[in-house]
Amino acid sequence: MFAVACGVKSNPIPSSLLVPAPPSSVALKSTAEGMLISFNVPSAKDASRAIEDIKIYYGYLPLTGDPACPPCPPRLRKFYDFTLAKGKSKVDPMEGGRFSYLDTAAPMNMEAVYQVVLTDGAGRESKPSHLARMPRLVPAGAPLNLKATSGDQEVILAWDAVRASVNGKTLTDISGYIVVRKGPDGTKQLNERPLTVPMLKDQTVNNGKDYSYQVFATRAYRDHNLPGQGSQWVKAAPKDMQPPAPPSDLAGASTAEGIYLRFTPSPDVDVAGYNVYRKTKGGQWSKLNASLLVENVYIDKGVKPEKTYYYRVQAQDEAGNLSQFSEEMDIVHLP
Repeated sequence: MFAVACGVKSNPIPSSLLVPAPPSSVALKSTAEGMLISFNVPSAKDASRAIEDIKIYYGYLPLTGDPACPPCPPRLRKFYDFTLAKGKSKVDPMEGGRFSYLDTAAPMNMEAVYQVVLTDGAGRESKPSHLARMPRLVPAGAPLNLKATSGDQEVILAWDAVRASVNGKTLTDISGYIVVRKGPDGTKQLNERPLTVPMLKDQTVNNGKDYSYQVFATRAYRDHNLPGQGSQWVKAAPKDMQPPAPPSDLAGASTAEGIYLRFTPSPDVDVAGYNVYRKTKGGQWSKLNASLLVENVYIDKGVKPEKTYYYRVQAQDEAGNLSQFSEEMDIVHLP
């Protein structure tokens, strides 16, 4: 008996699996110039499966919905057509695998609705993407009088409440405020949901770093919060405001050179140096050192024999904060 082989090593791939996947992460952003739509386009090594054509179906509806059937999903018949085929595309709207298009025809005070279909090199079409919809509203006006107060590991922001659009029309749908920060970690939005009060305490900053802030008022529409015109940028530089612990155990002795002083340094690690102060009985305190002392000893050479002198020492940290004074010490200079 002889075995007969059919030559088929595995089940054939269903044709439905060869169809391009619909685009993912379809996002809309209303701008002053129009509606910006962007989405991911899947890559493929096989030329026949690479995406060569993109159709963006669109429609514009009143904010109240389709007049014929407000709750019904819109039927999109018009579309923008783009080709990604090499040698045919006049522009390359792709960046990092993401396609972007600014629809400048999207009218103001209407809801723009989009759906995307991809076609590969073999002419296979994807299923339509989910419906992406967003209104274009007259933006809220820019928040005014934004002020930033720098503190220790924090920046406190405050601004005037926004009650009108950029064209001066009174608004009743302001849903809150979005705060954007630029700093050493890049540009980021600080709050996920709009703030309901015109202030923010940012405690995610580091002392000694420079930051800039901008605020946007948002208008509410269904489940969207649409940012308006941005405020002026303001700068802030949080810094250490905690004074160091004072030096202690100040002691002195008369020598041929003058009065020799010694003290126990401040235990704080960010101490930049020390200042030594002196006075005579009934006199005023005066600082003896022109620059910060980095050692815990000092020789006062400007003294006279058999005269009584009083001393105290103060620590200063790298941020310029001054400690309390050490205990006072008096000594008669007897070289």
